[in-house]
Amino acid sequence: VMDQYYETSSSASMKYADLPSGWGSGSENDELLQLNNEEEKETLDEYVERQMSLRYRRILTASTIDPGTDIRVYPHPRRFPSCYEFADPDRLLYEDTTFVVVDKPPMLPTQPEPSNYEECCPGCVNLLMGPFVTIEGEDVARPLLCHRVDSCVGGCVVMSKDGNGQKVFSDLQRQRKIKKLYLAVTKEPVPLGMHVHWMWGELNARGQSGGTPCQFVGHTPPASRKKAKAWIRCVLEVVKCEPIAISKSNDHNYDPGDKQHYQNTIRLVTGRKHQVRAQLASLGSPIIRDTLYEPISGMTLESLEDESMEELMDDALSRVRVPKEAIGLQAHAILFAGVKAKARTPWWGDGKG
Repeated sequence: VMDQYYETSSSASMKYADLPSGWGSGSENDELLQLNNEEEKETLDEYVERQMSLRYRRILTASTIDPGTDIRVYPHPRRFPSCYEFADPDRLLYEDTTFVVVDKPPMLPTQPEPSNYEECCPGCVNLLMGPFVTIEGEDVARPLLCHRVDSCVGGCVVMSKDGNGQKVFSDLQRQRKIKKLYLAVTKEPVPLGMHVHWMWGELNARGQSGGTPCQFVGHTPPASRKKAKAWIRCVLEVVKCEPIAISKSNDHNYDPGDKQHYQNTIRLVTGRKHQVRAQLASLGSPIIRDTLYEPISGMTLESLEDESMEELMDDALSRVRVPKEAIGLQAHAILFAGVKAKARTPWWGDGKG
């Protein structure tokens, strides 16, 4: 370290990036700093939680790492065996010179999970269905995602062979020119028609962390246009709700018991985080196996104003869990710019038992 004082070509901020602020400015200062550090020393759990909340840049090639750089290493990455279902060529629903549409199996993330860059939609589609070729005849290194579908949900996922297709899809989405149909299975019938609900905007901001893992929605419109700016409007239309029978020998070991099940065909008008799951749960008809929303069934943001509901909501939130099995929701079909794609029969079957 002492030798570095005599090096004129290096950057001091880089050389001492791993040393605490104020280091070396005098013994009295250093002692105070050491006392402060001991008082503020965080536990291992607190350190892990803080690190998990940070956003990191993924290193994909051999790189020189600057001194003081925090590095996150995953010796035991999460694995997603359902990824290899893309070996079935029938999961490729559509391909042209720009877009690729696939039938994503449930329990596979659309975008890479932090510890696993390969076992996700783009990685496995490229590995097992590629190589794809652009309109110029060049090989596609890796398809680009155009939108996201929750990990526990199966169905249509659109990817682009280049950045231009990604931009076109984004523009169409902003202009509401993309039509999406979902199939959702519930144990309670969902009222037909248009449902307009409201989500708190700050919880949906990109990169937002903290708050509840599930999304509460309100059924009462904001009191004024000014107040509406803090909210996000969620719109879907239930076009069909019909009783179905689910066989006990389904692909995902779901036991329907003696309870009547309903398959709902939903036209998604807006695309918000967990929108279908949150809206159906707020109507008292949560999707089967959705352990994130079943505990808060029938609860809305208006429930927060009722003091008698406070204890019930706290208990419900203590029971919400991220699903570890496929839930009864499928991104069934998508239509945009002349592209039509329809997913195959969902995991719960055709409804005939």
